[in-house]
Amino acid sequence: CLLRDFGLVSVTPLAIMANHTSADELTVETLSFKFMSTVLTGGCRVSANSQSIAFTSLLDNGLNYCNLYTLLTASGLAAQPDFMEMTNEWACLGYGLATCK
Repeated sequence: CLLRDFGLVSVTPLAIMANHTSADELTVETLSFKFMSTVLTGGCRVSANSQSIAFTSLLDNGLNYCNLYTLLTASGLAAQPDFMEMTNEWACLGYGLATCK
């Protein structure tokens, strides 16, 4: 999954919407990021979602999670000292099977 495969749809101070198109251009996923400030730490919470249109997304080795993970790591956010990722198989179907490259 390359960053050039992502297309920006819209940006506001509180949200980002984008699309990811597979290399073979057969599948498209919609991605959304919502930003909220946190009162206790004075930091920021990002809620993200990647949704596949194709039915086969249930057997895609965690493609939706990997889309978000790729952007997260490429942005440098995951390398920040206070970064904490909070997800699981219930919140992100395919998380346990994800084989991100």
